[in-house]
Amino acid sequence: MCGIAGLIEPPGQPVDHDLVRSMIETLRHRGPDAQGIYTFQNVGLGHRRLSIIDVSESANQPLFNEDGSVAVVFNGEIYGYRDLRTDLKRMGCQFRTTSDTEVLLNAYIHWGDAFLEHIDGMYAAAIYDRRSQTLRLFRDRPGIKPLYYFWDGRRFAFASELKALVETFPEWTSKIDNTALYDFLTYRYIPTPKTLYRNIFKLPPASSLTLDVASMSLSGPSQYWSLETALTRPLDLEVAEAEEVIRDQISSSVKQ
Repeated sequence: MCGIAGLIEPPGQPVDHDLVRSMIETLRHRGPDAQGIYTFQNVGLGHRRLSIIDVSESANQPLFNEDGSVAVVFNGEIYGYRDLRTDLKRMGCQFRTTSDTEVLLNAYIHWGDAFLEHIDGMYAAAIYDRRSQTLRLFRDRPGIKPLYYFWDGRRFAFASELKALVETFPEWTSKIDNTALYDFLTYRYIPTPKTLYRNIFKLPPASSLTLDVASMSLSGPSQYWSLETALTRPLDLEVAEAEEVIRDQISSSVKQ
């Protein structure tokens, strides 16, 4: 488990390094091994790391591509990342670490937004691309890893936990969303994308969000995957054959 956070100010207003640090400090329990902060103009990214895959310092985050134009902060795990790494190396991608984070980064650089079609796992990630001046947020298909964001039309922030936003920016959480409160009292939980606070939302599972940093315009959330509930072609299998198919699928999932 790791923790990610970020703050994007309006164009021309430099991001406050200490504010990003405050957000990350609230997530210390998610990543006791390392802390990283990156600020560039009006963009700030932060990461708290629990070192599991490639425990070297070179795999600390934010992690950058070769020329430093793309940065990623990532929480989670990419399943089958070793095989994907081999494929990307064959396509000419360069690697400095053995981390699954760099596999995700190179997948984005190679395929663009279509990289989501090539990865599987449990993750919440943010990619800042200086080439297009965009910040992209992604959440895994079943929504295992959490991701919250604040947006009021002027400032944008995100974090792995609600407390990173609530404790760092109390003025943002002074207004309760009464519809969310009603939902909580009715259903005993607050449905996605709402939170208890106005202007703070949960990114839905299997969704992405794009912020144009230059114009501070937000696109999404948009769903990039949905579960197919019906077979496009009925399987004409005997029971023993069906058992073998299921056994192979389970073995493949556990291996990944």
